[in-house]
Amino acid sequence: MILAIFLIALIILFVVVRHNVGVPFLAMIAGVAVYDNWGAGFANGLSEFFPGVSIMWIQYALYGLLVLGFPLILYMRAGKSGLFGALRIAESVVFAAVLTIMVAEPLANIFTFDNLAYNISSFLGGIRGIAMIVGIIAAYVDVFLFHSGRTW
Repeated sequence: MILAIFLIALIILFVVVRHNVGVPFLAMIAGVAVYDNWGAGFANGLSEFFPGVSIMWIQYALYGLLVLGFPLILYMRAGKSGLFGALRIAESVVFAAVLTIMVAEPLANIFTFDNLAYNISSFLGGIRGIAMIVGIIAAYVDVFLFHSGRTW
């Protein structure tokens, strides 16, 4: 249920607010790459400064900051989307789905998944590659159409 609530909340946020999704989507991809390459080492370094905190929680916090936190901050500060109509809604749904895919594993370790959350996770995991490609293409289109607060 937690995954369904997370996904629905993101979709509603992205559809209602109507900001540019391109840069935050690319920032999310960059956050995953940064965490995959340097996250564990940085978390180990942070664990020396916070010896009372479990390394697992430091890793989750770092991952959440890079993959979810910074992209959402960028999204809230972005201007209106260069896309319009069904394409903007589709891009918002893909962004929400990919964000949900990215945080599903840490959420599964923090919360107990019920059948609904497991089914959503399995479905989204199956379309992960397609969703990433579609999202990246839509993000680049959105970035190219958005220019200094104006659309071309």
